[in-house]
This record gives sequence, structure tokens and C-alpha cells, in this order.
Amino acid sequence: MGTRLRNLRNKLKSTKLSDRKKLSRRLRLTNELILLIQKYYEMAVRRNNSKSVDEMSKSIWAIYFHKLSTDAKPQHGLCPTGSESWCGFNKSIVSGEKYIP
Repeated sequence: MGTRLRNLRNKLKSTKLSDRKKLSRRLRLTNELILLIQKYYEMAVRRNNSKSVDEMSKSIWAIYFHKLSTDAKPQHGLCPTGSESWCGFNKSIVSGEKYIP
């Protein structure tokens, strides 16, 4: 996963996106973000290795939408719920506290 993301970033390094900013800019597809996505992807695979492929796929898509989520448009519908969730947004709903990213 990390290698593919780094290759994608290097391939599109000079390409400008719709907001006229480059993909490799700050707060975009940085090395730190790639490592974080890679870690979450690994966790999703390891936690669901004894379950169905559909459950594993759902966990991977949850990571994708979780990282796309913003304050204006939260996308945590696929994230696990409950007080033990890795998703801070869903965890804050259960605890009743305000979510601070």
C-alpha cells in the first residue's frame, strides 16, 4: 500500500489538482500520511483475517472515508462504533464529549 501511494505521488508530483495546488503539498499526500494510511490498512487486514472478505473490505473502506472526512462533511458511517473504536468521532458520540480532531 505504501509503495503504491508513494509511486502515485511521485508520478503526479507536478500535476495540479482542481484547486491549483500540487498533490505533494503540505497536508496532502505526505510521507507521514502515507505511513499512517499504511498502518491503518495493516490493522484492518490483521483484525479481519479470520472474518469474511466483505468485512475486511468494509474495514479498508472505513479507513478511506475516515481520512477523507472533514468537519463540514463527516464521513464516519463505515467506521466502527462503540467506546473501543479507533474512530475518535464515533467514540465521542458514545461518550457524549465534543469531538476534537
